Amino acid sequence: MSKKSQTTGLPRRRRRRARAAAEGAENITPSADESSYKSRAEREEELQRWVIRGVIAVVGILILLVAVAFGFEQLIIPNQVVASVDGAGISVREFQQEYLLERNRLLLQLNQIQDSGIDFQQLAQQEPYSTWINEANVPDQLGLRVMNDMIDDRLLALEASSRNVSVNDAAVQEAVEEYFGFDPTAVALIGAEPTATLEPTITPTPYVSPTPTATPEPTATPDAEATAESESATAVEEPAVTPQPTVVEPTLSADEVRQNFVDAERDYRAYFDRAGVADETLNALFERNALETLLAAALIPDDAGLLYADVRHILVDDEASAFAAVEALNDGESFAALARAISTDPGSGARGGELGEAYVGNYVPEFRQAIEAAEVGALVGPVQSEFGFHVLQVRSKEERSGADQDSQRERARQQAVEQLKDSLREERDEAVEIFDIWLDHIPRS
Repeated sequence: MSKKSQTTGLPRRRRRRARAAAEGAENITPSADESSYKSRAEREEELQRWVIRGVIAVVGILILLVAVAFGFEQLIIPNQVVASVDGAGISVREFQQEYLLERNRLLLQLNQIQDSGIDFQQLAQQEPYSTWINEANVPDQLGLRVMNDMIDDRLLALEASSRNVSVNDAAVQEAVEEYFGFDPTAVALIGAEPTATLEPTITPTPYVSPTPTATPEPTATPDAEATAESESATAVEEPAVTPQPTVVEPTLSADEVRQNFVDAERDYRAYFDRAGVADETLNALFERNALETLLAAALIPDDAGLLYADVRHILVDDEASAFAAVEALNDGESFAALARAISTDPGSGARGGELGEAYVGNYVPEFRQAIEAAEVGALVGPVQSEFGFHVLQVRSKEERSGADQDSQRERARQQAVEQLKDSLREERDEAVEIFDIWLDHIPRS
């Protein structure tokens, strides 16, 4: 009995204690883990906040990367140096602008030629057109030429500065006018024509006097003979003469001519603006032209004499033949006979090697320099040029100056500037550095 009561009483006591513990547990304060419990809605709301924060962070990083790339493309790369001249850098931007300028100048010239109706295929075989076409089609070829031109221009500017030659606004404006073929002096005379040019003394003297004195009489005879031989020929020639007055006829006022010039410059600038060429790049072209003009005038002043020479020569293909010709001439061989026999210059060879009297600037540089250094009457050679080997003899030399030499002086000045560029490139070669990255920055479209 007592055992039964012991065994049956124990479980009941445990249940009472368990119920008491459960009832007491309701009065115990919840733990930290239990208080942090969140509902599903709260968890979803918090997750959404984190997603938004993540998206904002990613967008911010992307914007930062784009800004860095844009800054690198627009600020870092354009200011990288592709070449330097005497320590002064040529930037990517400057190079690209000059490239675009030259490429579009080429395209404009080629399009104008093509529109004129000239056979373009035939033209492509001639210089300078074949070079222009190649440069327009091969970016690297044009890029190399632009790079060399920019270096030459920098060297020329340094040389001009050392000679105290500088440009001002008036000189640049003259360069612009020359570039577009606008002559303000001639335009000013348009208004003066009714009062001054109509005077019979001015017009007949330069144009009529020389012609009637001697020229018309000999020319009248062949014309008459030609008419007798072929009347149809004269009939064809008359219409060819008729259009000339109509072409010369445009009587524009001075204001109209000026306005045409203004319009032409405006349209030209607009064309390059559409091609991505900055106005300052075009202005720099005119400034360079002005500087070259002033420097050329400093190299060959208005009162400088130009050298004319009476020369004869024998042209052969190789140096050994040239030495043999010199030996034969020294042994008493006739210059004229030898020229007719062996000279490869068909024009002068048939005339016994005679080139006649001419301005020496018309000859290739090596030949010209040999003439300038030669004593009158002495045999000179062999002199190598792009045509072969020359043996030459100067018959006479003479310097000429005056207004009648203006056209030759202009040619001489152009040659002097080109020669100066070549010599500066040789003399200052150590001051020039070209970096390979220029090839990576040639505009390809």
